[in-house]
Amino acid sequence: MTLWRRSIDRMRAHWKLAWVPLGFSATLYGNSLYGTSHQRLGLVLFLGGWVLTVCGMPALKRFVDENPLREENEKVALLGLVLLSVMGKPVSTVAKAVWGVAQPGDYRTAATSLGLIYFVLPLAVRWAVPKGSDLRRLPNRIQQAAIFRTLANAAGIGAVAMFLSARFVVAYPAPLISTALTLMVAMAVVTHKTFARARKLCTQTHIDVQNLLRDMDDLDDAKGYDPAARKLSNWRPRPRTGQGRGDKHADKRMAARRSWDVLKLDLCTTVDSGYRLFGLPFLADDAIADLERKVLVGIEAAESDATDPARDDLHAILNACVGRIDVLA
Repeated sequence: MTLWRRSIDRMRAHWKLAWVPLGFSATLYGNSLYGTSHQRLGLVLFLGGWVLTVCGMPALKRFVDENPLREENEKVALLGLVLLSVMGKPVSTVAKAVWGVAQPGDYRTAATSLGLIYFVLPLAVRWAVPKGSDLRRLPNRIQQAAIFRTLANAAGIGAVAMFLSARFVVAYPAPLISTALTLMVAMAVVTHKTFARARKLCTQTHIDVQNLLRDMDDLDDAKGYDPAARKLSNWRPRPRTGQGRGDKHADKRMAARRSWDVLKLDLCTTVDSGYRLFGLPFLADDAIADLERKVLVGIEAAESDATDPARDDLHAILNACVGRIDVLA
């Protein structure tokens, strides 16, 4: 009930944000009606869309100013506006199809636009998503990867639908109903697989981070360090005594390095697709390199508290994954 209440409060506080995309979409659609028999309706939508967009800009500014992390998503917002602009023709074609005035040329143009979105959007997402090493952005990165992949898949399936409509809507209109149902099922399947892949990767990453933290605890213990006393101001390393202490230390160090190697594979894996060229990695390359430096420095250092910077980043990854754990994905 608390989560539901929180969602309702957020919707009440930021519902005016919807004016910006709705107004921009209305403007694009109204512009597409220029020169048609619905020119008057297009003029109303064009002017009304601009008014709605301008009225929503103050709410957008307040929303961005609430969190400094949102200020770094300008590229994502720009990508969303470009996506809306490209979607103008497909939306217009769907509207014409509902009115029964769509022509094969309209379908071909819409298919071209949707096909362009399918191939270009994944590459644009890799450019737009922030590439810094601040792990506080990781939950948004995972969510954006899954959402934009879903949009790209929808565009690809829509392109196929538009192409088939341009080819067969006049000669064979009846089979299009079964074809549309088949494409809808395909969309549901690929959407499920996309989000299931993200949940599965988060689950495996959470497990591997925990294994690395346990190995680092064992390594600190081999160094003569009590992890439970890390925050005590009077902590002092225990003296290293006894035979085989160096061998035990080396074994624990090697185990921690192996755990990091496994975790690094998770961090390099793409969240939304098995094809790295068209997918977004769990972490950016510079973030992985920064974390690797902290982990290896902590493992190789003689001081036990040298692992603290790496532990902070690893716990941030745990927090990003904990909400998406699904052992049955």
